Amino acid sequence: MRRSGTVALGLGGACLVAALAWACGDPVHDARVAALGDEKPGVPTGPTHRPGQPCLTCHGGNGPSSLELSVAGTVYQSAAPDSPPLAGAAVTIFDATQLADGGAPQTVTTNAAGNFYIPRSSWTPFFPLHDISVAYPGVAAPTTMHTNVGRDGSCGTCHFDPKGNDSHGHVYFVLDPADFPGATP
Repeated sequence: MRRSGTVALGLGGACLVAALAWACGDPVHDARVAALGDEKPGVPTGPTHRPGQPCLTCHGGNGPSSLELSVAGTVYQSAAPDSPPLAGAAVTIFDATQLADGGAPQTVTTNAAGNFYIPRSSWTPFFPLHDISVAYPGVAAPTTMHTNVGRDGSCGTCHFDPKGNDSHGHVYFVLDPADFPGATP
C-alpha cells in the first residue's frame, strides 16, 4: 500500500510555516518601508499623513497598509523647498487607454496636506500615465507635466526634496512663491 505525500502539520507546524513565510518576505520592500522612517508626531495615520513621500511604497499592494492605491502624491504651492501644501487643487491624470480611445481622465482633489490618491478599487490605470495636470480655483491655465510615467503611480518616487540629479524636486503649482494666487509681493 502506498501512502500519499501529504503531510499533516497540525497547529504547531502551521505556525512554523507561517513564521518562515513571514521571515522570507521581500527584504528590498521591507528596507524601502523602513527608510520612510516613523510617522510625524501629532499626525495620525490617514489621508493627511506623510506628505511628499512615495505613497505606493506602503499602499502599492505589498503592504504594510491594507489600502491599496493606484496613483498618489502630494502637491505644493511652489517650487520653494519650504513651500506649503496646495489644498483644493484638482489633479487630472490620463492613462494609455484614455489616449487611445478618448476616454475621460481621472480627476482627484488635494486635501489639507496637499495629498491626493486614487484607490486601486476605483481605478487601475494602464501605463504609461501622461498629461498629468494640476488646476487651482481662480487660475485660468493648469500646470501640466507632459512626461510619461511608465510604471509607478507614486509621484514621490521621482518628485522629492531636495531637487538634484536624482530628483525633480517636489510637485508644485507655480515656480516662484510670489506667483501663487493671493501672494503678497
